Amino acid sequence: MFKTNAIRVASVGIVVAALMGATTTSAFAADPAQPVNSTAPIFLLDAATGDPIAAGTTLAFNKQVVASPTATNDGTVVYPGVADATDVRTFIAPVGSERTPSAWSAIAPGGFYPGTHDVLLPTMTLDSHTNGNLASVKANGGTYSLGFALTNNNALSIASGAVYYTTITVTPVTGAWTFATPVATGPATPPSGSFDQNLAATTVAAQDGTLNLVSSAKTTNVLNAATLVNNLSTSTGTVGNFTVQDGRVVSHPGWTVTSSVTDFTNGTTTIDKKQLGITPKAGATALPAGVTLAVAQAAGSAVNPALLASSGLTAAIASTDLDADLTFVAPADKPAGTYTAKLTITLASK
Repeated sequence: MFKTNAIRVASVGIVVAALMGATTTSAFAADPAQPVNSTAPIFLLDAATGDPIAAGTTLAFNKQVVASPTATNDGTVVYPGVADATDVRTFIAPVGSERTPSAWSAIAPGGFYPGTHDVLLPTMTLDSHTNGNLASVKANGGTYSLGFALTNNNALSIASGAVYYTTITVTPVTGAWTFATPVATGPATPPSGSFDQNLAATTVAAQDGTLNLVSSAKTTNVLNAATLVNNLSTSTGTVGNFTVQDGRVVSHPGWTVTSSVTDFTNGTTTIDKKQLGITPKAGATALPAGVTLAVAQAAGSAVNPALLASSGLTAAIASTDLDADLTFVAPADKPAGTYTAKLTITLASK
C-alpha cells in the first residue's frame, strides 16, 4: 500500500527539458552536513516499506526512496503546498543552487496530492532524475543537494520559496550515496547574554536630620456625649493622628512619646486627672517595625505623665503615625457638667 501511494503521487507532473550538467567535486564525504536553509526537513524512507532509512546507510544509485517531513509517515503527513505553485519538481543540484532551477544537475517531474497543492512522499530515487545530466552526477560523484521544489512559470521559478532538500554525497562511478538525516531539536533557546561593568561612586558623609512632632489637627478636643457605664458617666474620644518624623540617620538614638494631662475642672469643682484613661494605638498608617506602643492607662488609675510609644536604637524611622483612645470616667460624687483639662503630647530624644 505504501509503495503504491508513493509511486502514484510521484508520477503526476510534466517532463521538462534537459538541463546542462553542473560541474561537481569528486571528493567523497562519508557524513554529509545537514542543510539549514531547507524550508522543512527531509527524512528519507524506504519506498517499499515506509520505514525510515538509518543515518549513515549507504544506498545504491537505484534505491527506491521517498521524502517525508517527519521520521515516520503512515502516508498521511504531507509537505504543505503554496497557492501560487503549478508544478512539483524533484532535483539533484550543486550545493547552494537549490533555489535556482536552471542550475540543477538532474530533475524529475513530481506531483501534488490529488485536489491540493500539498506534496505527499515525493520520490527521491537518484536514477529517476533522468532529465538533465544524471550520468555526470553518477560518473563524477561529489556532494549535492537532493530534494524537491514547488514551482511555477513552467517550472522555471520557485513558488513562494518552497524548496525542501537534504545533502547527499555520491561515490564516483558506482553512484552509491549517503545522506544527511535531520536532527530533532527542542525549542530554540531565547537570545541571552551578559556583560560586566566596573562601577565607581564617590560618596559624601551622611548627616543627621531633625526630630519633629507633627501635631494632631484637633486643637480643641470635645469628647463624645457621656453615657452611663456601670452607672458612672463615661465619655470617649481620640487624640487624633499625630506624626513623629526622625531624620537622624547617622546617630539614630531613638525617641519616646509621652502624654500628660491636667486635672479636670468645672468652676470650683475638680476631677483628678487619673480619671482620664489613654490607650496608645497606630495612627493613619501601620506601625513601623522598631516602634513599640506602651501599655494602656486605665481610667481611675492612670499615671501621669505616661509613656505612649518609643522607638529603638537600630535605625532612624522616617515617619511614624500615632494616635490614642481617650476614656474619661467621672466619679459618682461629682456633679454633672462640662469639665475641661489640657492634654500635652511630648516627643523627646533618647
